[in-house]
Amino acid sequence: MDAARTLARLVFTLFGAWCATCFAHAVEFPKRDALRLSRDRVSLRVQYVVSTSDEAQVLRRLFDRDRSGALEDPERQALLQHLCRQATAFVRLSLDGQPIELAIEHAELGADSTSADILLSAPLIEKLGRGRHQLRLFDRHKDRKVAVPLRVFSRDLQIHSALPPLVMLDESRPLEMSIEISAK
Repeated sequence: MDAARTLARLVFTLFGAWCATCFAHAVEFPKRDALRLSRDRVSLRVQYVVSTSDEAQVLRRLFDRDRSGALEDPERQALLQHLCRQATAFVRLSLDGQPIELAIEHAELGADSTSADILLSAPLIEKLGRGRHQLRLFDRHKDRKVAVPLRVFSRDLQIHSALPPLVMLDESRPLEMSIEISAK
């Protein structure tokens, strides 16, 4: 009986250690958004991190085409494009029901090749007239169970919507955030 308990404790301990190792490499928020509004421009900064070390290793192997063990510039660019597609796949923005086409203004691969910092933007100057307007942002992580923190900044527009200090886009809340804005 003691041998069975000892074996059960050993298995439980090893399983617990394995689980702790798996979760230690996961990132709490693998995607973060920051929406910046001004009278003439809207921009969305998306910070995207490959959330597990296993996924990062697979991506490095996939994009290391010459199997040198290091990512050369063309391989880094291909990986950056892949991460940009993953990070922006679900981003949708509209103003008063009309879609706004966001273009990638700048994208940069992190030093460790497991993250990307992407800046999307679009002009607003022709679309933003007098009065209140409704801006809607839709975004989510590829894994619907992962929350995406969103920060909202405004330079010369007044935000009429009551926003919490840190908006979270996840499956438990609507994945669409609506902001009512007007010129100051």
